[in-house]
Amino acid sequence: MQLTKTVDAKKAKPGDEIVATVTHDLKSNTGEVIVAKDTKIMGHVTQAQARSKEQKESELGIAFDHAMTKTGEMNQPMSIQAIIAPLDNSSSADRGNSQGAPVTGGSTASSPMGSRNTAMGGAPPPSPPSPGAATGTDATAGSSARPPINGNTQGVIGMPELKLEANAQNAALGSVMSSGKGNVKLESGTLMLLRVNP
Repeated sequence: MQLTKTVDAKKAKPGDEIVATVTHDLKSNTGEVIVAKDTKIMGHVTQAQARSKEQKESELGIAFDHAMTKTGEMNQPMSIQAIIAPLDNSSSADRGNSQGAPVTGGSTASSPMGSRNTAMGGAPPPSPPSPGAATGTDATAGSSARPPINGNTQGVIGMPELKLEANAQNAALGSVMSSGKGNVKLESGTLMLLRVNP
């Protein structure tokens, strides 16, 4: 399923609504369709903590609890099994800029991206035309090495700074994402694998 809008721990507050759209039929072990493609899954923020001097880790809790199907509303508590970074180049460019220093000149924009490209094995470009273009090539190079996503995929894919914990002891908190490097921010288009809670 795919997030319809960005959720940012800096701006979110408990109770904020979260909407995601199902991208493939969700089937039971017997092959019966539990949740059909294009169903809207509704949830809410359970906790949001921005990173600060006092708070070394940013946290964002999300609980998905009901689905809007063609036949009506259905209560269906679900937890997040995996989070997969969006493949959309424009959102990865935004994410690259928001984490680094503000882009004031060509040198600050190209240095972190140049070093990333070097790590990938290629020579850094002499002067990228725009930060978005450099990030775009970086995102494409990263996505080609991405493992196939299936029902057994777990954890966080493509967002190395993010950790995911499913809160089995406290279902009300839902799934909690945390980051010790920056604020937890899930871009619009982020893919999620949900597990239906028993």
